[in-house]
Amino acid sequence: MFNRRKSKRVEIGIPVRIKLLGMGKQPPTVKTLTRNISTVGISMELPVTLTDGVFFIREGDQTVNLIRYLVQENKEVELEIIIPPRKEKISARGRIIWYDFGSREGEVSYFFGAGILLKEMAAEDREKWEVCARNTALETGKIWQHVQMMSAFTFVAGIVIFLVGFYGELTIIAKSGVFLSFIALIGFVIAWWQHRSHMHLKKLKLF
Repeated sequence: MFNRRKSKRVEIGIPVRIKLLGMGKQPPTVKTLTRNISTVGISMELPVTLTDGVFFIREGDQTVNLIRYLVQENKEVELEIIIPPRKEKISARGRIIWYDFGSREGEVSYFFGAGILLKEMAAEDREKWEVCARNTALETGKIWQHVQMMSAFTFVAGIVIFLVGFYGELTIIAKSGVFLSFIALIGFVIAWWQHRSHMHLKKLKLF
């Protein structure tokens, strides 16, 4: 119930409407943004309130008892997703395969996080979704590539500052150069790893 499969995710906030099936003739619908996506699923997060030991989602004037929904064996949902860049609407049927509750440090509010496997989609919608997920990964990879280049330039600049300070016997400047190069080196390694990860599209799976 709480299993999470550890594989590559792309962080992006995409608007989604989620209908919680199995809760009567008129299942409640909630709106949120994705936390991250892949070609096969999404994860999302919703603010919740804790009342008498029970977590509730509030959507407008509607209140949804999450415990009542989560005790179901098949936690299925219907989704309407608005994908960038043209804000096209696609539909899917999915299943919640992991979930958790928590609160952030220093806050008294709670959240409900869940991972949704996209089980059923029309062929055209599936194609649009996969293109969206892969393009998002590529764009994110390009951003990390730019960060990598900037880190490299900053590293060189730090070396130059160090040499100027060292030969000019300016200790503070020399130390500043070393510090700048060190920070740039850390940034370069992180950016290189992220860029490399986002280019491995064949491994792009959320669950």
